[in-house]
Formats: sequence, structure tokens, C-alpha cells
Amino acid sequence: MPTSRIAAPSNGSATPSGIDIRETTAGDLEEILQHRRLMFRDMGHPEAVLDVIVESCRPQIRRYLAEGSYRGWFAVVHDGRVTAGVGLIITPLVSVPLAPENVNRACLLNVYTYPEFRKRGLACELTHRAIEYCRAEGFKVLWLHASKYGRPLYESMGFEATNEMKLIIE
Repeated sequence: MPTSRIAAPSNGSATPSGIDIRETTAGDLEEILQHRRLMFRDMGHPEAVLDVIVESCRPQIRRYLAEGSYRGWFAVVHDGRVTAGVGLIITPLVSVPLAPENVNRACLLNVYTYPEFRKRGLACELTHRAIEYCRAEGFKVLWLHASKYGRPLYESMGFEATNEMKLIIE
């Protein structure tokens, strides 16, 4: 699996001198689900809801990994421990004016960094990997639902808020 190296920040911490970036594989399902759980936990969702999210997502993400419609990247330390991750799902939907020739939609998700590795640029580096993948595949738009915590990072990378709205149906 392809890996590349980014330098770890020099901040006096006990972290390794470098971090490798590698693509996710089907064997990473549980780590991906853990990132999804922790991401939503950080947003304040209760454990009972997180349990349901993980169980309902497991078969979908397993299938997406197997068929290649889930692409992801992990930042790992020298012993293989995952420090951060990002996912990308490519799904057929319908074309839109920004990309009228493409019925597929690229969505960024599961962006998560373990607390002890935050503020080191890992989420930014991993998001850049997803953007570069989309560019290479001819996508003109990358979508995401940003939390209030992630919004400043995404805005600094050029993402723009859209006219998307939601209705909670009870």
C-alpha cells in the first residue's frame, strides 16, 4: 500500500520524528468505525446513538471498502498506530450545474484526529490527500458536512458554505 512521509512538528512532544500517510484497506473497517464514533462523540452525541451509528454503518462501509467507493487515508506513527484519518465516499447521485457531466458525488467524511495528535496539521494533510485524489479522478466538487469544530479548518482550505438545508422530521 502506498505511503508517504510528512514531518512531525517540532513542538517538544514525545511524538515520533515522522508520520506516514497510508491508504485505508478493507482491514481498517473497525478503525474507520471508531473514528466515526469518536467524531460524533466529540460533537456531543450520546453513547447509545453512537452504538447504533456504528452498527448501522458497519455493513455499508464494509461494502464501500470492498467495492472501492470508500477511499481513505490514515496518518500512522512508526509502530503502525493510527493517529488520524479521513474518508471519501464516491456515490452515484445526479449531476449538478458545477459538474454536469458527472453523476457521481465525492463526499468527505470521518475526518478525525486522536486528541494527543491534534494541532499538528494531520487533518489538513489528509484532507489534501482526498482533494488530490478527487482532482486526479476528474471531480469538480468535494462535498462535506462540517461540524462547528471542523468548519474553520475547511474554510482555511477554501471550502465554502452552500445553500444546503435540512429538515428534521419527527
